[in-house]
Amino acid sequence: MNTKFTISLATVGSILLSGCFDSDSDSKNTSVRVVHASSDAPAVNVRFSGGALNTNPVVSGADYKQAAELTPRAGSSSIAIDGILPGGDTTTVIETDASFRFDTHYDVIAVGKVGDSSIAALVLADNGNRDSATSVRLRIAHLSPDAEAAAAGPVDVFVTAAGDPLPADATFTFSFQESVGPLEVPAGDYQIRVTPTGSDTVVYDSGTVPLPAGADLLIGAVDNTVFGDSPVSLLVVNGADTSEILDVGTGAGIRAAHNSAAPTPNVDIYVNEDPDLSPASGDVAFGETVPAGAVTGSYVELATGSNRVAVTAAGDTSTAVIDETLDLANGDLRTLVAAGILADGLDLFAFTDDNRRIVTEARLRVLHGAVEAQSVDVLLIPTAAGGAGSTLIGNASPALDDFQYGTSSGYVSVAADDYVIFITSDDGSTELYKSPSLTLSAGGVYTALARLEESMASVATVTLLDDFVIP
Repeated sequence: MNTKFTISLATVGSILLSGCFDSDSDSKNTSVRVVHASSDAPAVNVRFSGGALNTNPVVSGADYKQAAELTPRAGSSSIAIDGILPGGDTTTVIETDASFRFDTHYDVIAVGKVGDSSIAALVLADNGNRDSATSVRLRIAHLSPDAEAAAAGPVDVFVTAAGDPLPADATFTFSFQESVGPLEVPAGDYQIRVTPTGSDTVVYDSGTVPLPAGADLLIGAVDNTVFGDSPVSLLVVNGADTSEILDVGTGAGIRAAHNSAAPTPNVDIYVNEDPDLSPASGDVAFGETVPAGAVTGSYVELATGSNRVAVTAAGDTSTAVIDETLDLANGDLRTLVAAGILADGLDLFAFTDDNRRIVTEARLRVLHGAVEAQSVDVLLIPTAAGGAGSTLIGNASPALDDFQYGTSSGYVSVAADDYVIFITSDDGSTELYKSPSLTLSAGGVYTALARLEESMASVATVTLLDDFVIP
C-alpha cells in the first residue's frame, strides 16, 4: 500500500491521549474514535464528558489526518473540539451532544471547513459484526468538501480487483458526509477509483492496494492537501493509526535555489541526464530560484523513484559541483538548496515541503543556507510593536535560537500580522539582517531562505519563497 504520513496519535509530537474519563463506575464503557478530517483546521484539543463539558482535554494536539481512540462511559455525552491558535489559545469550532451505547463503536469525525463555517462533527456508529474473520471489512466515508465541489455533487466509487478495467456500474455512489458499509471482501489486491456521478472520468485512482485478511478499516475520502490534480486522497484509519493513499499519478515535485555566494558562478541544473549543454534550467544566478518566483505549489514535476540532480557552472559540461540522486515517493515535494563554498565543495540540502493552508494562522518556515554563519538567532517581531527599529531586539527572545546551517525551522504557526525578521549572531551581539515589514496572512504559507548579501561577506539577507512571492 502506498502510504504517506503514517502517524500513530499516541507517539507523535505533543499529542496526548487519555482514555476513561468519567467517575460513574456503575456504567459500562463504550468505544469512541476521534478523527481530524477538516483540511483547513489547525491542530485541535478534544473535550468529552458525560453531562457538563470538562475544561481539560482528553485529546491534545491532534492534527489533520490523525485519530485517537477513547473509552468513555456509555450514555449521554457532550463533545467539544477546540482549534489551537498561535500562542496556545484555543477557540471552540465544534460543540455537540451525543448518546453512546456500550455495545457499539463510534467514530466522531471533524469534517467540513473552518473557513466557510461548515465544520461539523460527523458521528458514525458501527456494531462490529462481520461474516468472516479472514475477510477484509471496510467502511467508506465521503469526508471531502473539495471533491463535492469538484464533482458538482455526488461521486461514484469503483472497488475492483487491481488492474481490472473500470466497470460500467459503480460499487456505490455517495455524497459528502455519507458513508457506506460495512463491506466484506476477500483479502487481496484491490483498486479504488472515483468519478463524478455518471462520468467515466477518473478523478482519483488508488493504484494497487493490498488488503490483508482480518483487516477492519475505516477509509475516508479527504481533501488532497499534498500535490497533484486529484481533489482527494484516501485516509485509512486502522485503530488509532492512520495512513494516506494518494492518487497513483500524483508524482513528485522539486524546486531549487542557488544559495552559494561568489565566487560560485551562475549554474546550470540538469535533471536525470548527463551535463550536455541542454540543462533543465540554465544560467541560474546566485539568489535565484527554479521555477523563477517560487510561489506556493510551483514545482518541476518528476516521476517517483530515483531522480538525479546535477549542477555545473553555466556552460561547463566537464565538472559537476553537485551530483546527487534523490529517492522521491509519490507526493514528495522538496525545496533543494545549493549552498556552501565552491572551493570546499557545495552542499545540496533537500527540505520537505508541506503546503497545507490553515485558515486560523500563517505558517512560516525559515531555512538556513548561509554557510558563512554556521549558527544564528532569528527573531520575529510585530511591526506595530517596534519591529521596524532594531533597538527592540536586545529585549526580545529569538524565535529560533542557535539556528544551525543546513537546517529548517519546520512550519511555525504564527498569528496573522505584519512582522520584521531579524537575523543576528548566535549571541545576539551583531545584527546581520533586518527585513522590511512583511505581511503574514491567515491561511498563508511562507518560506524565507537565509543567505549572504551578494559580495558582502558579513551581511545576511533572505530569498523569499511561497506566499511571500506575488505571482
